[in-house]
Amino acid sequence: MRHAVLVLFLLLVGCGKVGDPLPPFIRVPEPVSDLAARQNGQNLVLTWTNPAKNIDGSAADDLARVQIFSNNAVIGTVNVNAPGRAQSYQIPLGSAPGPERSFSVQLETSRGKLSRISNSASVTPVEVPGRVTALRALVDQRRITLQWDRPQVHPELANAYLVNRMDPAEEPQVVSDTRYEDSRYQPGRSYSYQVTALRNVQGGTVPGIEPAAITVIAEDKTPPQVPTGLDIVPSDTGAFLSWNDNSEEDLAGYRVFRSESANGTFRPITERLNPTTGFFDPGYRPGVYYSVSVVDEFGNESARSAPLQAP
Repeated sequence: MRHAVLVLFLLLVGCGKVGDPLPPFIRVPEPVSDLAARQNGQNLVLTWTNPAKNIDGSAADDLARVQIFSNNAVIGTVNVNAPGRAQSYQIPLGSAPGPERSFSVQLETSRGKLSRISNSASVTPVEVPGRVTALRALVDQRRITLQWDRPQVHPELANAYLVNRMDPAEEPQVVSDTRYEDSRYQPGRSYSYQVTALRNVQGGTVPGIEPAAITVIAEDKTPPQVPTGLDIVPSDTGAFLSWNDNSEEDLAGYRVFRSESANGTFRPITERLNPTTGFFDPGYRPGVYYSVSVVDEFGNESARSAPLQAP
């Protein structure tokens, strides 16, 4: 009986159909297809995207390193940061720009499998402007104003300037002048900027040697300009004072002073700021002296105007 059961079991097992064998995985990475080369100051920068898959469609999860080729010779090796991620490699130029240079890359797995060679990327190095000088900042009139001088090295190559606000970050801006105004800030915060000279080359731009950097605390401590054009018109009931309007955008008002003598103590006629460029003084007396200052929104006050004696 036991023998019959064993025979029946073997017959049933033998009736099962064996499936087709699966093809082995070919864990060779896809080649890089978007290699690009550009110049940044006195360096060449290669950029590419690591492949996310192998040529058989499986995940490229064992990428190990990338070999960098120039003129069919390996000039460097860099470890892969991650599949499907952007990666870069920097090559110092040295003192002379030199002729056109072409590059390619090849990926290698931890098992030693090599991808095909990537597309070729070429770049012709050029001379670039030096670093901008005397970078400075002024916080005034609801804006941060950066100013700088042209580079001392190859200033003739500086066609434009790249202004990059690093912290907190904003979209970089290209300007043609040696001046930049930033009104997108919060008072009291700290802001970091970098300014780089640019050279126009064949429809594009090449950054200069290195950026100049500055950190600014957005606190307006700049007083307005001294008011001008003070005039006095007496009347039977007092005197009307007028002066030229200051051009600053952040003015809070004007302060009117009076004194018995040109060298005496000038005291404000009222505690409140005068919002316009005209003021009536009912306490006018012939021979007194007047002076005017201006105050901005941040409490900065200009110097007083030159004393003017009333008729």
